[in-house]
Amino acid sequence: MVKKILSIVLWVLTGAALVVLFVFGRRWYLDTPLRGVTFDLERHHAKGFVEKDTVIAYAAALCDIENHTHISDINMMKIQQLLDRNPWIEQSSAYIGLNDTLVIQAKEYEPVLRVFNQQQQSVYVTAEGMLLPSSLTYTPRLIIANGHFDFPVLSGNIPLSDSLYLHSGLDEALAIALSIRKDKFLSGNVGQIYKNKDNEYELMVNNLEANVLLGDTCAVDTKLTRLRILLEKHIGTGELDRYKTLNLKYKNQIVCTKK
Repeated sequence: MVKKILSIVLWVLTGAALVVLFVFGRRWYLDTPLRGVTFDLERHHAKGFVEKDTVIAYAAALCDIENHTHISDINMMKIQQLLDRNPWIEQSSAYIGLNDTLVIQAKEYEPVLRVFNQQQQSVYVTAEGMLLPSSLTYTPRLIIANGHFDFPVLSGNIPLSDSLYLHSGLDEALAIALSIRKDKFLSGNVGQIYKNKDNEYELMVNNLEANVLLGDTCAVDTKLTRLRILLEKHIGTGELDRYKTLNLKYKNQIVCTKK
């Protein structure tokens, strides 16, 4: 019986010692100064919208690293708010790493289309339908859409489904751009989408003088397939130079208008 009691006492004392060690260890850890900031950014290209050095500098300023701020005094909510305010960051997280540094991880939005409104203001659009503001420091090479687009340009990001953009034509331009991107040949040859005054869409093909009239977005994949077959057969031969318009609006045919 005495042996059992001694065993229980030993376990209790061991547990208490571990708790004390944990408390002191945690207190020591929280009193450790933050050593720096690291930023792990996921994106598809070497350069992008998010300026890593700028984010690191803002985060370091928020943490007041120069004054050796303790880890316990780091306001992680403000760090997350800093990341959430960046309109080009899709996902983000921040935590204190094992080496006493603030670790920021983020994923950058990847746009597939840039659209200009009639005031020559532009937005970028992702494949998922998120609108992003333009940037003064980075301009990705994308399909351009312009013409009779009427929509407001905001400073942050906003979903295409927002009521401000329901009748803007941006959803149709995105559908055309995504269809073009699915075809390697077309994505390398179609550089611009134009919305005319009749709310129909035209395509500008590289090294082709003829205007390509797509019409609406009905059966857009089929229309673009017909265009690709025609271009693959005749582009570079001079045959298409005789035409002013290539009309894809009609079912199972392309109506060509001579100059």
